[in-house]
Amino acid sequence: MQSVTDYFDFNNQEVFFKIKGEGQPLLLLHGNSVSSEMFRFDFNFFSSHFKVISFDYPGHGKSGRVKRFRDDFWNFNAKAASELCNFLGISSCFAIGTSGGALVGLNLAILKQDLIEKLIVDSFLGTYLLPEEADSIVEKRVRSKQSNFLSQQFWKSQHGSDWEKVLDNDLDLMLRVGYEGLPLIIGDLKSIKSKVLGIASTEDELIPNIDKRLIEVCSQIQNSQYQIFDFGKHPFMTTQKEVFRDIANDFFRN
Repeated sequence: MQSVTDYFDFNNQEVFFKIKGEGQPLLLLHGNSVSSEMFRFDFNFFSSHFKVISFDYPGHGKSGRVKRFRDDFWNFNAKAASELCNFLGISSCFAIGTSGGALVGLNLAILKQDLIEKLIVDSFLGTYLLPEEADSIVEKRVRSKQSNFLSQQFWKSQHGSDWEKVLDNDLDLMLRVGYEGLPLIIGDLKSIKSKVLGIASTEDELIPNIDKRLIEVCSQIQNSQYQIFDFGKHPFMTTQKEVFRDIANDFFRN
């Protein structure tokens, strides 16, 4: 089955989305600095089981560009996801959010408490980003941006010829969040009705103390569980595809 691609309007922006498969809707939420292109292979895999929907956040991928990413970045993109579901007539779905997409998923579960039946949140920061952690993320990304050819080609595949501007916007966001203490999640995690599965690896090279962060989040969500591994890099969904897919299929089917 071929995928369907189109655009919808959100906040005066054209937002790109694609759909493939039939049955229960499954929303894939991409991380920071990338686009829905990161799900290229996952999209094909999960579409054999679900009606898979993914989209590029405003300012990313094939969506319209913005001058600067908003302070409420993850909450704002949760609102975009909600609008997409409304546009498609979806009132209930499963969702997977990885890295920054996990924060979008949690914000969405708070905003629209009856929309997401089951949610997987993978390899994410938790509820905070410290200044020194923001500095570390920015330093690694700037180094890759300037001197790592494979990384440059990867980001180009995600966003096109203006990938550097997209990346710069994201790095600026990280610094603002870290130094100004901007919220990653807006609202009360305790209000989430979705069944939530958190996934992390203690070998995640991007996020320190990721296991403690995950446990802190899941402890506030009534219907939640988590799995923490001692293998896999960031994000687990990408670096341990087979393991992640088995876990996801089992979680969604039971």
